[in-house]
Amino acid sequence: MFQFLYFTQLSAVLLLLLTVIVVYIIYNSIERKSAEETADCLPQPPTPRGLPIIGHLHLLGGYEVPYQAFSALGKKYGNVIGLKLGTVKSVIVNGQESIREILVTKGHHFDNRPNFERYQHLFGGNKENSLAFCNWSETQRTRREILRAYTFPRAFTNKFISLEEIVNIETDKMLSQLSSNNVTFKPLLLQSCANIFTGHFCSRKFTYDNKNFAQMVDNFDGVFYEVNQGYAADFLPFLLPLHYKNIAKMNNLAHSIRKFIEEDIIGDRYNTFSDDEPSDFVESLIKHVKHTEDSKMDWDMALFALEDIIGGHSAIGNFLMKLLAYIVNEPEVQRKIQMEIDSVTLEGSSFRKVCLSDRSACPYTEGAIFEAIRLIASPIVPRVANQDTSVNGFRIKKDTLVFLNNYDLSMSEKLWDEPEKFLPERFVVDNHVVKPEHFLPFGGGRRSCMGYKMVQLVSFGILASLLQQFTIQPLPNEQYKVPIGNLALPKDTFSFKFVRRNL
Repeated sequence: MFQFLYFTQLSAVLLLLLTVIVVYIIYNSIERKSAEETADCLPQPPTPRGLPIIGHLHLLGGYEVPYQAFSALGKKYGNVIGLKLGTVKSVIVNGQESIREILVTKGHHFDNRPNFERYQHLFGGNKENSLAFCNWSETQRTRREILRAYTFPRAFTNKFISLEEIVNIETDKMLSQLSSNNVTFKPLLLQSCANIFTGHFCSRKFTYDNKNFAQMVDNFDGVFYEVNQGYAADFLPFLLPLHYKNIAKMNNLAHSIRKFIEEDIIGDRYNTFSDDEPSDFVESLIKHVKHTEDSKMDWDMALFALEDIIGGHSAIGNFLMKLLAYIVNEPEVQRKIQMEIDSVTLEGSSFRKVCLSDRSACPYTEGAIFEAIRLIASPIVPRVANQDTSVNGFRIKKDTLVFLNNYDLSMSEKLWDEPEKFLPERFVVDNHVVKPEHFLPFGGGRRSCMGYKMVQLVSFGILASLLQQFTIQPLPNEQYKVPIGNLALPKDTFSFKFVRRNL
């Protein structure tokens, strides 16, 4: 009797569950069909007159960065503008509400990435190997979930404490090199950032005189610069042969990076790892590939994910070079940061070293980091519509490339007072860091940048340590005009004079 009741109840539960699933599928089908039908009834975005072959590419000329052209077009045509960039059907989106609609409200409609042939070449012939430039998939979801524990270490956890210790050690090593004369700062800074990343994600660190390590750092910087460049060939594929020599060069750099990672970072770890608790990101990848049934991520793809995240050190190093170029001619900003750090680290009659745990007590320093991010106005990685949808009442067809104009959000006179000035205090309210809703440098939704917390943590650790011990001064005849619109700087870039403080 009890068995009969048990199975009857179980059957009822299963029937109910099946009903819920069927209803869910029908509802989503109806919702999707309704959305598509609604989109079909909506007007197309306003579109300027184009030219044969190149479409509207000519409208992007005459500006420091194309995103300034997007803002100018927005003033004439509105926040959503249809463009044909060569062979690529595109939409430009300006304005906080429209950008948020794409990032958040309809983020699942816009979670694919462009199919630029150049990106296919840069990532082993398949852009799906890239964390940033792949389409959304279950594999991408898995990669992000594995990575999250390491890129978002919670305060006072073992991972956070370990990262703090690594940052302290590496910044001390870097700052000790500034005591010598004629130091070329960018390579030194990049090596420090790289050691922080390899130490945190891979449990491996290297000496600055290790030639293979220095070459890896230099190679990553070259690839990072290339990825951040825009080429007409992205929109006019018949021009791609003009870039084959450069693409071959980038492939050689990528092969060199892979060799270093396999030999100097991985070694025999893949073969010797058992089903233990992973100690770092490398072992988390190994465990997933070796011990997850039906995993769609093989070891080759896992290595691409590892390369991507280690390569994040180039983004932070290049960003910090731009940040220093902003404040080198802002002695008052440096003085305020130094006063803030001194007030936090004074213990008795001496100062201790500033560390990541002090970040919450240094809102002005944090504000300086956000202010540099704002002024650089680095573009949000373009999205691609994965279905027929709409934005701000305009129809957007599937496979349309969508540019989100972060420059418009970062430099708008309607959103910021004196947006061209470097004012860290604009992010500080009642001695706390406050980020306005229109400050969206890292995107949003499930395609937001996975490394943004690492950017904040490592940038704070290096900037605070540097200004605790030094004041940065301009060199004669050095120009400190910071390129906007992307993070990358050429190898031969700004130099500074570092004057030791008397603490």
